[in-house]
Amino acid sequence: MTDIPLLYNGPTSPFGRKCKISALVLDIAHKEEKINIYKSRFLDEFNPLRQVPTLIVGDKTITDSDNICLYFDSISKKDSIYPKDRYWESMTMISVSNGIMENAVNRYIEMSAIPELEQRQKSIERYEKKILRSIDWIERKYDEFVTDNLTIDQISVACALDYTSFRFTDTWGENNIKLKKWLENITKNDFMKSTLPGESFKYE
Repeated sequence: MTDIPLLYNGPTSPFGRKCKISALVLDIAHKEEKINIYKSRFLDEFNPLRQVPTLIVGDKTITDSDNICLYFDSISKKDSIYPKDRYWESMTMISVSNGIMENAVNRYIEMSAIPELEQRQKSIERYEKKILRSIDWIERKYDEFVTDNLTIDQISVACALDYTSFRFTDTWGENNIKLKKWLENITKNDFMKSTLPGESFKYE
């Protein structure tokens, strides 16, 4: 492949982190550019939603973290990170993990970018309930998705849990002992250490 993929990412995006980790695990050579999404009008040409992550490969644009991870998997010479024996279970776990990240992002925006008197407390509580309920659900599925081989659903769960601790609370581990211990172990890997969130841009 002659065109080196260019990954437009944000400094704290859990979705972008998922893509970055997948690229590292799959040994995909790529460039990464962290951008301020609020001032990156140029991205509209490639992704009208102006969202990260967005991947540019030659004249091809790939949007959405799940599509980007699938693309990386399709061009990798490594073993696939998508388990064939539990493909749909894995895809469901990815969707739930995405939901945790989406709600955590929305909660953070609500609390950091909106004046306190204008914040919607019921919305914040709803985001929090969805996050914690989903983590409890994953704990119950622990033995189904944690295997010796690193898979995309494990990457997604790790990003979701770590982002929850980063932006919301780490008390989720008090009632989810297996997940807490698992996250402590997986975050020791270089692919987690090298993709830690940086300093976020101001919401505009």
